[in-house]
Amino acid sequence: MVIALYVACLLHFVLTYGTLVTFVARVNPLRFLKKIYPVIAVAFTTRSDYATLPVNLEVITKRLKVSERIASFVAPLGATINMNGRGGIYPAIVAIFVAKVFGIDLTLTHYLLIIGSAIVASVGVAGVPGPASISTTVVLTSVGLPIEGMALVLGIDAILDMARTAINATGTTVSSLVVAASEKEFDREAFNQEADDELDTYESKPLFGGSKAASKA
Repeated sequence: MVIALYVACLLHFVLTYGTLVTFVARVNPLRFLKKIYPVIAVAFTTRSDYATLPVNLEVITKRLKVSERIASFVAPLGATINMNGRGGIYPAIVAIFVAKVFGIDLTLTHYLLIIGSAIVASVGVAGVPGPASISTTVVLTSVGLPIEGMALVLGIDAILDMARTAINATGTTVSSLVVAASEKEFDREAFNQEADDELDTYESKPLFGGSKAASKA
């Protein structure tokens, strides 16, 4: 279950986000990944889209060079309804997992119901740790699967939530970049510069103590 979710999130990250960044926004995906690393790190550790929002806003404006007008609209909206991992990928994987455990055969109709209900359930899921279980029960109920199957995955929910939240937060960053590029509110020249602006809400620290300045010496 853990491996399945992390592989699904990785595929979504590479195929969906990578395609949007490379072919729609037309920027170097590796440079983009380097610039948004603080967003992924905070989302992965806090498991909260709302806690990641201040860092996301700073990264979007200071490192991705997206206008504040676009960032202030897309980022808060994304933290509320952009739940690719928590409301989309996770409920679908749990539904298939529960069906396999209980020996229930899924037909094409079931898979279509899983996709549709997961999309609907993903809108409006709270951006805090835990509510993915609620959206998952919606998907299980729509397909007629036993809700008791949720008990099989609740014990490892924290581990799964790390990947789910990282995918959600990254999706908000990608959306901001794509919208800004389409609206011509993206400074491509500044984005391509090697130096990144320091972030007020995120500071990387050396692993074994000491100041940041000392770690550079």
